[in-house]
Amino acid sequence: MRALTARFGPALFLVAYFFWFAGGGLWARFTGDDLMNLNFHLTPSFPRLLLSNLTYWTTAYRPMGGIVYATVYRLAGFHSMPFRAVCFALLLANLWLFYRVCLRLTDRREVALLATLLVTYHAWLVNLYYSTGTIYELLCFGFYFAAFDYYLGIRQAGKTLQLRQWVCFVALYICALNSKELAVTLPLCILCYEWLWHRMKGGVRGVAISAFVTLPFVIGKLTGPDSLAANPLYRPAISPARYLHTFHLYLNVLFYQDHFFRDANTILLVVAMLALAVWRRSRPLLFAWFFILFSVLPFIFVPHYSGFFVYLPMAGWALYAATGMEMLRERFAKAIPPLALFLVVALGLAPLHARESRRSMQVFTSADLPTAEMIAQLQRVQPSLPPGATLFFESDPFPPKTFSLVFLVRLFYHDLTIQVARAADGDPLEGGHFDAVFRWQDGKLVRTR
Repeated sequence: MRALTARFGPALFLVAYFFWFAGGGLWARFTGDDLMNLNFHLTPSFPRLLLSNLTYWTTAYRPMGGIVYATVYRLAGFHSMPFRAVCFALLLANLWLFYRVCLRLTDRREVALLATLLVTYHAWLVNLYYSTGTIYELLCFGFYFAAFDYYLGIRQAGKTLQLRQWVCFVALYICALNSKELAVTLPLCILCYEWLWHRMKGGVRGVAISAFVTLPFVIGKLTGPDSLAANPLYRPAISPARYLHTFHLYLNVLFYQDHFFRDANTILLVVAMLALAVWRRSRPLLFAWFFILFSVLPFIFVPHYSGFFVYLPMAGWALYAATGMEMLRERFAKAIPPLALFLVVALGLAPLHARESRRSMQVFTSADLPTAEMIAQLQRVQPSLPPGATLFFESDPFPPKTFSLVFLVRLFYHDLTIQVARAADGDPLEGGHFDAVFRWQDGKLVRTR
């Protein structure tokens, strides 16, 4: 019994810790991003979505996420719970994959468990727990570390990848690329590992093949039609000053600070971390340091900021912190067992997570849309419509000049050809032919004709 507790106890604790802070996200409603993404990914046929995943170098928008959206919608319908269940399954799977990678890099279970604890929950990654719109981040993280774990397993066995193994590795990497652009840093991950652990002996091929796979993706995404780079929100402004400025903004998010980190103390922190890694001659610390710096490259130069962007880079911070804390324990408090350190960190972070969760949820819910209420009212008032119907809303609870209501109605009736006109958008009621006219009144939907 003691052996079973030692083996599975920390894992069960991590799962409980995760659900204690993030479990409410299982019952989260559809967000505006969910409605937009679902409508977008349901527009092409399913075979076309599959083809987009094969032609990964095109500007098809994150087609792996599209596969998940379309599959869950077709199997489970327009209900938020199945989507949330998939996201939570991915979050838990990602913890397991990250644990495996940390265990391979450090060869120490206590470090791997502590690092996994540090990525189990973060209050300002609230979108990961309450919005299916972050399915792209969850898939990217999972496939990224699945590919890296697969590669590490073969290399640490003293072997090099053979043809069939290269096919598996490249397939996982392409799935990561098809999930989100953050995955383009995997070749740098391979490079750092090969340099630090093998001094590039037998590792040049791994770096070259992963870079070769990446090159058409980067060229296609930056130059193809409808490129994200054409969107002002994602158009990069590359400079050292921009890197440093954005880096310290995300540091404040990561460490639950408002304005503590500035350019100057950010530089001091990064230099001190490098100095410690070199002084201790620690390959895990050096790898984590490099990972922290290069994993942010896909988003650090763009003007669009979101806290959950640090989901992947947070892995580097967790590995560095866990390795450093274990070093300190062994040097100054060896009598303290690793499990005690694990529990002290978990309990020490708990009130910080709770405090910041209240703040992050206030920000997140301030943008809530009444999706659940509208779905319930449509089910009550008008459970079905003829194909291609045209509707008019004299009033509704959605912001004007947005498409959330249009997307919701189409998804509820499983008909992307439905047309929706709204008085809030200035559309006229007179002179139009509408199959149904609705008014939102006192929190209820009323059919007026």
